[in-house]
Amino acid sequence: MKYFIIGDSWGCGSYNRKPLMKLRLYTGLEYNLVQRGHSVTNISVGGAGNFGQLRHAYWSLKENADYDFIVWFHTESLRDIIEICMQNPEEQKIQFPAFEMHTDFNQVLDYVDAQNYKYAQQLYKTYGIPFIVIDGQAPFNIELGLDNFVKHHIKWLKQLLELNTDSPRYSFGSWQKIRSILSYYNINEKKFIIENLKELDASELVIKLGQISNLFPDNGHPSSDCFSLLADQIELLG
Repeated sequence: MKYFIIGDSWGCGSYNRKPLMKLRLYTGLEYNLVQRGHSVTNISVGGAGNFGQLRHAYWSLKENADYDFIVWFHTESLRDIIEICMQNPEEQKIQFPAFEMHTDFNQVLDYVDAQNYKYAQQLYKTYGIPFIVIDGQAPFNIELGLDNFVKHHIKWLKQLLELNTDSPRYSFGSWQKIRSILSYYNINEKKFIIENLKELDASELVIKLGQISNLFPDNGHPSSDCFSLLADQIELLG
């Protein structure tokens, strides 16, 4: 099989313990799929947002679209707010023209997700390559109903931490990013916390579980064994 991987640091592999936070070679999904005899192109990069990776995929696939699946390590949509809406206003006018920041953060993220999924759907329509979406730093927003491009959806973070509910929309290291967004848009932090307490509490739980789990050697990225088992899952899907 031929796989095209997009995503953030979770698409790259396992990391050493803090304070080094250095990527460990021969640990990620790419390595494990290649070891099983598959062909893999991986454009994931640490800290990447969803839209940036989808846009990168568009231009990469124009050069070569001979793949069986696009594997998307889904990450926090709040990264798109920082990377596009805050830092690239001209691009925001194109990709997120109706973006508005307010304290109903779930509604804000729904809009960002919806725009990204419409872009992903266009990729599927253009290149005919179905997606395998993996819940990484944040889960795929299945409730939007914009999932025609998705062939398979793996709730990976929920599996790894054995959560009783779906994983929250922001998790490891998110609060610092959220605070920068609140500051940029002059949103009252206390009011934001009160109105989003349920999601913030869920995020805090994930962080605590990651700290005590042996599956997260650096407390924020899955171990090499996790990626090996993920490769097994993906092979079965193919």
